[in-house]
This record gives sequence, structure tokens and C-alpha cells, in this order.
Amino acid sequence: MLFSIKNKERRFNAATEMSALVNDEMQRDSAFHPNLGGVTKGGMSNHYPMTIMSLQGLGATDNEIKAFRSSWPRYRARIEEDLHLRDTGVVTEENWTEYLGKAEYLADFQRLFFEGQEAANDQTAYLMGVLEKLQYALPMGLFHPVIRLSFAIMHGDKGLIADALAYWAIRFEDMYKRMLPPRIDMSAQSITAEDQWLKVHAAKPEITRFGGSLQICEMLCSDTVLHDISVADEFFITEENIELKMREIGDRAIGLYLYEPALTTLHAVTSFQALADITKRVLAEGNGYRPLLAELWQRYWIWLTGLYIEKGYPKTLPTLDEDALAYVNAIDWADIASGIRKVPEVHAIKMVFSCKWLFEELDENPLFKASAINVLADHTHVKPVKLS
Repeated sequence: MLFSIKNKERRFNAATEMSALVNDEMQRDSAFHPNLGGVTKGGMSNHYPMTIMSLQGLGATDNEIKAFRSSWPRYRARIEEDLHLRDTGVVTEENWTEYLGKAEYLADFQRLFFEGQEAANDQTAYLMGVLEKLQYALPMGLFHPVIRLSFAIMHGDKGLIADALAYWAIRFEDMYKRMLPPRIDMSAQSITAEDQWLKVHAAKPEITRFGGSLQICEMLCSDTVLHDISVADEFFITEENIELKMREIGDRAIGLYLYEPALTTLHAVTSFQALADITKRVLAEGNGYRPLLAELWQRYWIWLTGLYIEKGYPKTLPTLDEDALAYVNAIDWADIASGIRKVPEVHAIKMVFSCKWLFEELDENPLFKASAINVLADHTHVKPVKLS
């Protein structure tokens, strides 16, 4: 539901390739606040629509989606009826950046971004114009806003896209604190992401901050030294090498997850997949937004390198020996998808969806498949992949 002074209801455009049940669940969910109970900054309420979309992408039947729905704890709060949040009309196209980070204007942002899309002749241009302003908060909430945006774009309804952008807007906090540094040597060729992490390992950086993994990674995003070594020295992401660097970064993200499976490393993979999906869709429309896409990837890489440091900057990440690779290759994605659809755990479902998408749409890296198998093994009797 989009709350507006002008319109109490918005038009919902159902995705033709999705079942009526999935479309109905996505439309209904729009009436609920994306944060847990509408009070905390926890994004668990976001997991419901994202899991429905993941199940759909994994080939779930309506009965399987209903089974998940019946197991989902109902802690969601309705934006208008429960929380009394209404569109004030205060936030406009001219001043919206002044209200970023203010959760009380959620309904205003929903209206603003919906009407912005309605008025735009070029939907990609409008979206990228908004992301240019929101990019400084890319990692907020373990990337849940960008993950939600990816699913909304995948569905195609402008209201769902507006909801995702509005969630990003109310969770906004400048994580980087400055413009990213330029490349030191414009004529040099970038080293690989793997070689860059080997340099970080050799430097053995000390973390002088204390807190949980998520908190430390958020603090490291503004570290100027990390900025320099991540995107300006010998490793850099440019408009010309986005596709290559995406594959290199994906290999680092999935390797770090296998090194230490945790919520932070899991979201490193699912957010990587979301940003890769958005990137592929934007590039399909042309090359005009490559500079901004490169900047988004620079910001993701800074966060991921911070996570690598927080995890102890291991010299090597897990690999597959010949026997493990044969085991991975022998298992069909259809069987992995069928198995995880029966597991009522949101992160497991989403992780398998992301790994399957990445394997099929970006890079047939066997580590993506191995990770999906191991996620399934955590919840079933499937044998896990032995890592080297």
C-alpha cells in the first residue's frame, strides 16, 4: 500500500511470470513496515517478501509458499493502522535528501519514489539518479535495502521499487564520510582481488575498534586507509573492468563465507548477488551508467575488505579438491532447490537462491554450488562438501 495525500491506493502491476499467490503476497506485504514491528532498526520484516521471491525463483509451488507462510512469525506492523505513519506531503523532489535517515517520513518517501517513477520517461535514469544519492548508505542494515531493491526490480512493480527505495532512505547513514579517493596511477593495470587481499594479509592490519562483526565492518567503511588500499592503490574498479571485477569479487565473497559461515559473510554473498543483478539489468540498457556502477562496486568492495580484515585476513580461502569437485558436479541444482524449499529458514532459502543465481547468471564458480549444498546440509541429511 502506498500512502499519499492524493491517492490512498496505488496501482499494482502483477508480474506475469509469477503466480497469483506470489503477486498477492508481495502486494499485501507493502502495507507493513520494513523494520521489525516498525520500532527497532532490525530488518526481519524485510525477510518475508524476499523469501517469497526467493522461493518463487527456486521453483516453489503455491503449496510450498503457503507452507512457508504458515510458519512465518507475524511480527510485522502495518504502516498506517498500527504505526499511524501517513504521508505528510513534506518530502518533495526538491528537498528529499534533507530527510534521509528520518524513519517518520517512510510514507512520504514511498509516495515520492512512486510518483517519480510514474513521471519518468526513462526508468533506469530515474533509478540511477536516486542511487547516486543513496549509495553512501549502501551497506546499511547488512545491505537489506539493496537486496530488497533487487527483488523489487526483478518483480517489476513500481510500488515495490518505491518501497525498497523508501526503506533505503529511512535507513540512510553516510557510512564512508568522504568522496572515494581517485586512482593513484591512471596508466596502471589493476591487480586481482585475490592478490589485493594477499597484500592486506601481508600488511597484517590491526583493528583498534571493538564491537560485533557488523558494527566493526560499518565503522571500517569510513577508514581512509582502507579506502586507499581498496580502490586507489593497485586494485581498482573502473567503468571498463566492471564485469571482470564482479567475478573476482564474487570469488572472494563466497570464499570468505566458506571460510567462516556467519550472518555477515552470508549477507556478503546475498548482497553481492543483489548488486550483480542490478548491475546486469542496468548494463542491459546501455553503458551510460558505468561510472556510477563502478562507484557502487567500490563501496561494496571497501565493506567486503573490512569484513575480510575483521575475520582475521586469512592468507588462503577454502578450495575444492578433485573429489569434492566431483561430488559438487554430481548434484543437480534442481535437487538443491527442491530440498531447501522444505526448510523454513529465511537465510538458508535466500542464500541458496543467491548461489544458484550467481552460478547460472554470472559465473559457474563451483564454490557457489558447494556453498548451496552446505547450506542444505546444515538443515537436512545431505552430505556436506569437504573443503580443502
